[in-house]
Amino acid sequence: MINRVLIFMILFALISCKKDEIINPYDHPDLFPVVTEDSVYFNNPSSFSALHNNIFVPTCANSGCHDGSFEPDFRTIESSYNTLVYQPIIKNDPNNTYQYRVLPGNSEMSVMYKRLLIDIDGNSGIMPLSAEYDPEHYWHNDKEEHIQNIKNWIDSGAEDMFGNLPVLPNKVPEMRGCIAFEPGQTSPLSRSQPRGTIYVPSNLNFVDIYFSVEDDLLASNQLSFNKLKYSSNILNFENKPFYDLEVLTNPIVETGFYQSTTDEFFHKYSLDVSQFNVGDVVFLKIFVDDNVNGVVEIPSNGSEYQIIKHFTLTII
Repeated sequence: MINRVLIFMILFALISCKKDEIINPYDHPDLFPVVTEDSVYFNNPSSFSALHNNIFVPTCANSGCHDGSFEPDFRTIESSYNTLVYQPIIKNDPNNTYQYRVLPGNSEMSVMYKRLLIDIDGNSGIMPLSAEYDPEHYWHNDKEEHIQNIKNWIDSGAEDMFGNLPVLPNKVPEMRGCIAFEPGQTSPLSRSQPRGTIYVPSNLNFVDIYFSVEDDLLASNQLSFNKLKYSSNILNFENKPFYDLEVLTNPIVETGFYQSTTDEFFHKYSLDVSQFNVGDVVFLKIFVDDNVNGVVEIPSNGSEYQIIKHFTLTII
């Protein structure tokens, strides 16, 4: 009897010490992936996700090509979209027809689409280059379908992976140059080469200063605010007054900061330089507004010193 009681007590102790079974809710069969032989992962072959998976990654993101070596960058779906839509082009046709790699809603004006069809400049080849001279390349098996899917995506607005339509970017206005003239003269005053301070003879009472500004959407004479400040102290602009810039209908065309090109100078200010002495350096800033990004200061406090120096006068 004692032995039976002892055995019962041992069994009860073992049963009592057994841990509760942990149930994983994700083991439920209803949560298992659907087993299917279907290999089509995208309902819409013209969606950007499908284009990236079916075309850009296998065909374009090759080593030494669009794998980050140069744009467009097809390594990820994000980098692909961000280097295609509304992105400026590098190669153009002889007539400079195209502006963007992908112009939403207009495949005919999208250089990426056109480069799948023609050699736009006679030197760049037809994309993808790996298939152009290889008739056995797998691209040719579905070439027409792939090109049509790309065209459909562009003409439908070039939605991103989430189905959002893109918004045209708007860059802040950028400086192109600053030059000065003795009133009535047609040759700019000399400057420290190649793009340094402008030398102003001390016998002058006024100088006509011209500014070139570039905006990605507006002509320079369509910018607003159009003010100038000047100071003999690079760190003392905050309390200086604004002066109105004259905005010309017809610009002068001269070489600005970038020596290899000429630029249009729409903004002008006639500065009284009789107030300065020989050796004085006058720092200039202009302020313009593209009606999107707010008032932009050119040059800004964070500009490179050579740009700040370009916007200076030195009395000699």
